[in-house]
Amino acid sequence: MNSARVYYAHSMQIYNTERECRELAFLKGIHPNLICPNNDLGKIDKGMAGYLKIASWADKVICSEYKNHIGSGVFSEIELALKKNIPVYCLKKVKRKYKLLLVKGVYIIDIFDPKINYAKVQLA
Repeated sequence: MNSARVYYAHSMQIYNTERECRELAFLKGIHPNLICPNNDLGKIDKGMAGYLKIASWADKVICSEYKNHIGSGVFSEIELALKKNIPVYCLKKVKRKYKLLLVKGVYIIDIFDPKINYAKVQLA
């Protein structure tokens, strides 16, 4: 059994949606110890710092894009993981199947839209 602690960094825009359910079903099939901030953590009193602390304890971070972008929260989680040499993967649908693609970086594209079009992931 895979005992790695995996953090699922994804947009609040997809919390409690069918998409989130499908992604979680796929990811939990691979990683039973998946930490989903929406389902497992809820609202943390310390705001983003609390989520970052938990992401920094992960063995792996898996991110999900929203409209081909990531918001500032997901950006921060990925950036921290990469700085700590925690592997980061982006969940993508390729030909109707989910794939995990290695992330080598993130970059900001729109500082004025922190929720949706804030940044992009750079794949390996």
